[in-house]
Amino acid sequence: MRTSAGSTSRRDPACYPRLRFVTRPIPEALLALMDDSTILLADSHNFPLVRDVGETVLVTEPRADVVDDIRTTYRYEKVIAVGGCSVLDVGRACAQPGSLRVFPSILSNSCLSTDRSVLIEDGTRTSRRTVAPVATVISQPSVHAAHRGPGVKWTTSGLGDLFSSLSAAIEYQCPDGEDALLNMPVTRVTSQIPVVWAAVEWVLGSRGSMAGLDLRSLARYLHESSLDVLRLGHTRLNAASEHLLCYRLQEKHHYPADHATHGRLVSIGTLLVCAMFSRSSGQHGFYRSVRRLYEKSGLPTTYGDLAQIGVHREHILHGLDELAETNCLLGRLYRQYAFRMADEVFA
Repeated sequence: MRTSAGSTSRRDPACYPRLRFVTRPIPEALLALMDDSTILLADSHNFPLVRDVGETVLVTEPRADVVDDIRTTYRYEKVIAVGGCSVLDVGRACAQPGSLRVFPSILSNSCLSTDRSVLIEDGTRTSRRTVAPVATVISQPSVHAAHRGPGVKWTTSGLGDLFSSLSAAIEYQCPDGEDALLNMPVTRVTSQIPVVWAAVEWVLGSRGSMAGLDLRSLARYLHESSLDVLRLGHTRLNAASEHLLCYRLQEKHHYPADHATHGRLVSIGTLLVCAMFSRSSGQHGFYRSVRRLYEKSGLPTTYGDLAQIGVHREHILHGLDELAETNCLLGRLYRQYAFRMADEVFA
């Protein structure tokens, strides 16, 4: 999920996106939806697969100028976006209300059905309120194929983004400083995010590796987490300073998106916040559960794990140092504990 400073108005529940599962591959499922008034947006992986279905635009990055170009160059009434989070962001920004359908080809983030887009403008990622889809369509054969073998990284990424609500909910409870963490019961955090906490218990209770995780259930949790943004009218329980750290890392180091995935990068700040919450509140069992959750999900828990995706200690410390100039929770904590807060977690 991505942070936003947009409107906090809530949407009519009747307008919430529907989650649909189809048994046909994405190109076949698109055939019944394409017409002369529809434009198809696809990322580099899906573009060769769907380009013959209808008028198709290749989207390589979620840039604001790309959105402007599509809006001015093409004539369309409806938008279908196919791919990962970047092309879905662009699709939401290009569409009018009631005109968008999304086909996530991977379950790598918890923004499947939201009305927010993170776009790159002047080298900086900024979030804006855009358009929620009328339907989020999961092609079961296409998604299962994408998550097979090395593609299990997308499962891990989706879980990492979903679990960022743990740190966001902690930050939501302490807008002014660390003192608010003292003696805060875990239930005060988990009760704010019932969908995500149910997903935590689901993963901890699952048997086997992430390769065997039920992707249909994962899609439902990611979708419902998206709907929380629409229900509440804000993203503060879905994304907070763990996302700001992720953006600092991405903008500074330009990691390959298919290796240092969004969910893996976001999970760095989530684990730091959960560790500091447990330290300050004395809720040590909570942090042990989160560590076990990370290990089960394949998320990084050591500097060695992070080095495997190209993220190094100095990257994290530099990102935290930049956040120390802000009033977000990670910034406030770093001003107090400096490098020790990262070393205690990842060393």
